[in-house]
Amino acid sequence: MLLHKSDEGMTLREQVESRVRQFTHNRIRNLTVEEVQGCVVVRGQVPSYHTKQLALHGALELVSGDRFSSNITVG
Repeated sequence: MLLHKSDEGMTLREQVESRVRQFTHNRIRNLTVEEVQGCVVVRGQVPSYHTKQLALHGALELVSGDRFSSNITVG
C-alpha cells in the first residue's frame, strides 16, 4: 500500500474516502465509506461510468479486491 504523506495518521476508511474523492475530482455525491467485518464498502453516486471506474481504481489502490465492495451508482 502506497500512502501519501497527508494519509499518515488517517484510518483506512478515511484514506479510502480521501483517495476516491481525489481520483474522481470530487464528482462523487453522497460518498460513504464503511468497514464492515474487515471489508471496506464504498457507496455513492457518480455522473458517468468513467467516474465510477476512477472511484474503484482509487479505492483498490488501498484495499485488496477480496476486502472491497462497492455500491456506486451512475446517474
